[in-house]
Amino acid sequence: MKNRILALFLTVFLIISANCYAEKVIFTTFRIPLMVIDNKKGVFIELTHEIGKRAGVDYRIIVVSPKGAIHKFMAKKADILFPALDVNFPKGIKHIKSSELIYVKADYVFTKKGKRVLRTMGDLEGKRIGITLGYPYVFELISNNLIKIDVASSDVLNVRKLNAERFDAFVVEEKSGIKAFEQAGLKNQMQYDKRVPLSRQDVFYAFQSNKKGKMLSERISKALASMKKDGTFAKIMKKASSKK
Repeated sequence: MKNRILALFLTVFLIISANCYAEKVIFTTFRIPLMVIDNKKGVFIELTHEIGKRAGVDYRIIVVSPKGAIHKFMAKKADILFPALDVNFPKGIKHIKSSELIYVKADYVFTKKGKRVLRTMGDLEGKRIGITLGYPYVFELISNNLIKIDVASSDVLNVRKLNAERFDAFVVEEKSGIKAFEQAGLKNQMQYDKRVPLSRQDVFYAFQSNKKGKMLSERISKALASMKKDGTFAKIMKKASSKK
């Protein structure tokens, strides 16, 4: 009798566990030139598809606006947000980070060719600086009252405004910035100091702070670690450089 009860308990437990793991996992993200084009194309998208396959989860990727992606995650309508940074989350909001980073986001100061090269926060004080709506910037930049911030809806628009000298510099992640200058047909008009990033931020997969989130963080991190170990990660990420 005891053996039957134990067997029944184990059967129910396995069914519940299977249903939990079989539930579709929702990734949410936002468009980034070259990195996230739609839910099938882009360097980060290819990376996530490979991770999902290796982690053995049934998943779906939803691409919305930057604010929309963060709101969807905060409202618990998505299980995973990527690419995520600490500045995406208000103080007191708990989330779980992947133990393996996607990369380190380095923002640079792009200026018009022929103008003074700007590198540091101190260089930006007293200047008007272009940033892109929805992108995560460090607190030291957006909270500095000595720096005048000009917000545009896209990187390409910021490039055009910089070229028209409507502001002094454009702060953006390196690869996205270069791509925007290419798309605007103004690559020969850009300059930045590759040796001196303005800021650095860890970029990771963010998970809900609950039992499912912990389970997913372990699976995703393990899959990402295996990709780094066998060279798949480097092969995918290299595409961001090869398409400059």
